Amino acid sequence: MSHGASRTGSPNGNDPALWNKLLTLLDEKLQLALLDRLRRTHAYQFESETLILEAGTDDDEIYLRKPSTLQQLVLFAEDATGVREVKVKERSS
Repeated sequence: MSHGASRTGSPNGNDPALWNKLLTLLDEKLQLALLDRLRRTHAYQFESETLILEAGTDDDEIYLRKPSTLQQLVLFAEDATGVREVKVKERSS
């Protein structure tokens, strides 16, 4: 049974369709920890072959910056959207 990839309130970003495609893939693959963190994302930007994220919380930023998490996210993001790199930028104060 699907947990649903949609969320209330969307992060600021430049390609909602591509963003939702990534969230849907994470939901289908039962990657719930990653999915929850990305649902709380403050902002995202698709630039060429790179996805740039601004996490929604400090804890999410720490989690998303972990090498093992980032590597996993890159694999899913590449599969869903074609990006080859994911960067997590520092949160705005």
